[in-house]
Amino acid sequence: MSIKSTVLIIGATSGIGRALARSIHAQGKKVIATGRNIERLSALAAELPELETDCWDFSDIHSLPNRVSKITSKYPNLDTVIVNAGIQNLYMFKDIQVGASKTINDEVTTNLTAPIVFCQAIIPFFIQAEKPCSIILISSGLAFVPVPFFPVYCPTKAALHSFAIAMRSQLHGTNINVTEVFPQYVETGLDDKFRDRMIEICGGPEKAPKAMPLADFTEKAMMKLDALEDGKPIQEIGVGAFPEAAVAAWRSSMGPWMARFGASG
Repeated sequence: MSIKSTVLIIGATSGIGRALARSIHAQGKKVIATGRNIERLSALAAELPELETDCWDFSDIHSLPNRVSKITSKYPNLDTVIVNAGIQNLYMFKDIQVGASKTINDEVTTNLTAPIVFCQAIIPFFIQAEKPCSIILISSGLAFVPVPFFPVYCPTKAALHSFAIAMRSQLHGTNINVTEVFPQYVETGLDDKFRDRMIEICGGPEKAPKAMPLADFTEKAMMKLDALEDGKPIQEIGVGAFPEAAVAAWRSSMGPWMARFGASG
């Protein structure tokens, strides 16, 4: 299984992160939940007895090495991290507003740069642990499809997928497992600010994608995270018909080519 015994969840105050925190906590495992919203963290801690919380901004990449040092000192048995923090914005570049560069930078930093910096910081600790450890990256089915109205989100998820393959290949033969989870469109509230606009762009409610209920996603994701494939944790988990097909198509088409470049993951 990918999820071990002591789990740090980055971005646990809403949506997928919060749902995973509840499910993993229900399994009796130690969960450390992080996020920027102290009120939501406090509410989650009140709901889940013995849940640990730590309030910090994942997008502050310069503070991440120090954050990792403090977390690993406080929780020396840490063996699993789930990187779930993410930002999604709808942009139409012909209409984009002046000053949007900060919004774009925040999206790239949160979705891509911060996970890379965080993983670089946590890997030495996991290697020294000399026990099975897991890095779980929550990606998106849109890593495989460049949807035009998400011109920043999709590239960040595609790049995160590329990074995960490189990291998994470099860690091949170590005690660290790298798993990616690719959700389809899930009812999380991530798109609340622009859902009506997205439906309009898609041509109306009948043509717009329908969101998977969060509970359904969580149940299916947890089943696959707990499962083994050839005696090992599953490395790429699609949740929903489209991500499952996309992962299979990616592996069948690009797998042989990646192997030529030494990609073992």
